[in-house]
Amino acid sequence: MQSMLKAPLSCLPKSKPSSSNLMVVLILTAFCAIVPLDLTQLIFTCLGAFCYYIVQQLQRSMAVPISGKKLKTSLPEEKGYHAPESREVRKRRPAAPTRKQQQSPRGAHVDARALPATVPIVPPSFKGESLEEEVQELLTQIMPTAASQRGVDCLAEAIRVMLASSLPEVEVLGFASSDLSRGRANGVAVPDVDVVINVRPDCVTSKLPPKQSADRMMQKWALRVCADRLVSGGFKFRRSGFRGNEPKMTLLVPAELKIFDEAVPIDISVNAVTPLHSAALLAECGNLNPQSKELILVIRRWAKDRGICHAPKGHLSPYIWSLLVVYYLQVGRKEGPQLPPVKEFQAISNLLPNQGKTKTWNPKDATSVPAAELLKGFMHFYHNFAWKQEAIGVLQGLRGPMPLSLPIHIIEHEEQKTTECGPCIEDPFAPKKNLGSCMTWWSFRRMKEELARANDLLDRDTSLAKLLEPWAPETPETPDA
Repeated sequence: MQSMLKAPLSCLPKSKPSSSNLMVVLILTAFCAIVPLDLTQLIFTCLGAFCYYIVQQLQRSMAVPISGKKLKTSLPEEKGYHAPESREVRKRRPAAPTRKQQQSPRGAHVDARALPATVPIVPPSFKGESLEEEVQELLTQIMPTAASQRGVDCLAEAIRVMLASSLPEVEVLGFASSDLSRGRANGVAVPDVDVVINVRPDCVTSKLPPKQSADRMMQKWALRVCADRLVSGGFKFRRSGFRGNEPKMTLLVPAELKIFDEAVPIDISVNAVTPLHSAALLAECGNLNPQSKELILVIRRWAKDRGICHAPKGHLSPYIWSLLVVYYLQVGRKEGPQLPPVKEFQAISNLLPNQGKTKTWNPKDATSVPAAELLKGFMHFYHNFAWKQEAIGVLQGLRGPMPLSLPIHIIEHEEQKTTECGPCIEDPFAPKKNLGSCMTWWSFRRMKEELARANDLLDRDTSLAKLLEPWAPETPETPDA
C-alpha cells in the first residue's frame, strides 16, 4: 500500500499545488487503496476512521480552557488534598524523635506532654438535684443490659465462625460489663467488652518451635493469628498489650459489620482467666448484695473517666478496682460487713483454691445503705488507707498486715535513687499473686491524687458530674519524686 501511495505523490510537481489539485490526488489515492478490499474490510476501515476522528475531537475540546479560567483538579484542597512540600519546607521541619529518644526510664510517666484531643471531652451531665439521685441516674446508664449481652453473644459466635478454619474446636466467650449503647471517655483504652478465645494447647504448640512452646508464647502466637484473621474480616486494630500476665489486643467492631448499631471496642485474649474471674465476681456480688454490684460499676466508671484504670500504663485494671470495692465492703463499714469473704462465695467456689469448709452468708446480714453514702465511704477509706503496712485480701475478708505469702512490690522512682513499697493486692483466685505489682511510681501517685480529689469533692457535696469529669493533662507534667 505504501508503494501505491508513493507513486501518485512522486508524480506531483515540485511547486506548491493548489488545494483542489491536492484533493483530487488524495481521492484518487484513497480509491486505489480501497479497490482491492472486500466489503467487510471496507466497513471496519470506515468505522475505525470514524472512531479515531471522534477521539481526536474530544481530546481537543478537553485541552481548550473554558472562558480563560483554570480548570479545577480532581483533588481540591478543600477536600483534604495538600500539595507536596518543597525541600526547603521539609528541612525546616523538626526531625522526629528516634526510637532511643522515645524510650523512657522504668517507672516514668510516658504521656508527659499534653496533646489536643481528637474528639472534645465533654463532662457528663445529670438531671438529679442530690448526689443520691445523680448516682441512681448514672446506674441506669451504665448497668449492663440484656440487649448488650445478647449483642456480645452474637459477636462471640461471629468470631468463632471466622476462626474455625484456622483453629479447630475453638470456643469463644464474651462478657459485657456495661451498657454498650452509651459511650464514655477512654472507651477505646478500656473497653467494656472482653472476648476470650479458648483453643486447645496441643493445636497451637505443634506449630511452634520447641523453644517457644511455653504457655505465654502460645498465647501470643494464637492471639496474633486470631487478630490477623479478624482484621482481615473487617475488624479494626487499635493496640496490643503483651506486657501483662495475659496478653491481649484491642480491636474495634465497626458498625458496618452490623453486629452493633455503632462502633464498639473490645479486648480479645486467648485462654485467659481474668475476664472470667471478673465477670463471676461481679455476678456473685450482685446476687449477695445488689448494692455492691452498683458500687463496683460506679467505681469502674470513675476510674475510667479519670484515667487510672488503663493497665498498660501501670494503673489498676477494672478487675482490681472491683477487688478494692469488695474489700471495702468487707472491712470498711462501721455497721458491719456488707459482703462475706470471697471464699464463701458459693457460685464461684469451683474457681477458688481449696479453702476448707465455709459458712453460709445470709444476704439479710447486709444493711441497706444509700449508694451515695457507699461512694463517699469508699473514697474516704482508701484516701486514708495505709498502703505500706496493710494488704488487701478479699479471700479471707480480714483487715491486717501484709501476709508473708504475698510478695512485696518495691517501686523505683524516676531517678532510680529512692524506692517505696507499692500496694499489695491479693488475687483470690491465685492467693500468692500480688496484683499491685503492675503499678509504677507515677501511676501509684496518680491513684492517690485521684482518691484525695474525690474524697474532697464528696465531702463538699459536689455534683457527680464534677467527680466524673474526664481527666486530661492541660500542661506538660514534670513528675517529681
